[in-house]
Amino acid sequence: MSDPVRSSSRPAEPSAAAPAALPDLGEVIRAGEWRRALAVSRVNGAGPDIQEALEAVFRFQETVRARRYPSARRALADYREALAGKADAAELSVLRRVADPDVLATALEALAAHLKEPDPEILAAGLAPALSEPLTRAEALNIQGVLMALQEQGAGARTLFEQALEADAGHYRALTNLGNLDIEAGDYAGAEARYREVIRLNPDYDGGHHNLGVALRRQGKMGEAVRSIRRGQRLGMKRSKEDADAEVKAQFAANPLFKGMRWVLIAVVVLVLFLALRGALT
Repeated sequence: MSDPVRSSSRPAEPSAAAPAALPDLGEVIRAGEWRRALAVSRVNGAGPDIQEALEAVFRFQETVRARRYPSARRALADYREALAGKADAAELSVLRRVADPDVLATALEALAAHLKEPDPEILAAGLAPALSEPLTRAEALNIQGVLMALQEQGAGARTLFEQALEADAGHYRALTNLGNLDIEAGDYAGAEARYREVIRLNPDYDGGHHNLGVALRRQGKMGEAVRSIRRGQRLGMKRSKEDADAEVKAQFAANPLFKGMRWVLIAVVVLVLFLALRGALT
C-alpha cells in the first residue's frame, strides 16, 4: 500500500498583528485623563503648543492634589500662555472647552479662600465653584472631609473622602485621610495598606511615609516604622523648602515692586561679580 499523499502546500504564515491604533487625543482630553492625554500628545507628535498646554493642565492637577496652590497658579498661568493665539488647533479648542482657564482660576481661588472655614454650610457654599469643576472637585471634597473629621464626625468624613477618590482616584491625600480614620478606628493593617497605596501613587509624599511608620509602629514593626518616619521627615523638609520657594516666586510674579527689586538684585550681583573678577585679574 502506498503512503498517503501529503500536501505540498505549507500552512499559511500567521499574519503580523496590526499595530494598535493610537487613542484619539480629543477623546482622551474629554475624558479628563490628563496624564494619558499628555503621553498621547507626545506619541502622536502633537504640536509643541498642545503639549505645553497639556503639561500645564497636568501640573495644575498634580499641584492641586498636593495642596500647593501657588504652584497651581503658576501652572494655570503657563496654561493660559500656551492657549494664547492658537484658536486654529482642534485639540486646543477641545481643551479650552473641557478645562476653561477662567473656570479653573475661580475654582482654585475658592479652594484657597475657604481652606480654613469652620462652618460646614458656609464651606460647602464657598467651595461650590471647585465642587463643580472636575479638576478641583476631589480637593474640595477632601477639604470638607477634613473639617468633618476635625469635628469628630468620622462617618461623614469617610463618605467625603471616598467621594473625593471617586472624583479623582489619584488624590493621594484623600486616601491618606481614609488611612487616618482607619488608625483612629484601630484598623492598623487596613491603614497600612492604604498608606502603601498612597506611596505607590506618590513616592515623594512625606505624609504617606510618616503615617505608614505610625501604622507599622502600632503593629510592633519597629524597624520598618523608624525607617518610614525618617523618610517622611526628610521629604517633609524638602517639601517645606519647595513650598517656601514657590510662595516667594508667586509674590515676585504678582507684585510689580518685587519685580523691580528682582532686577535691582540681579544688577547688584552682576556688579559684584564684575568687580571681583576685575580685582582678580589685576
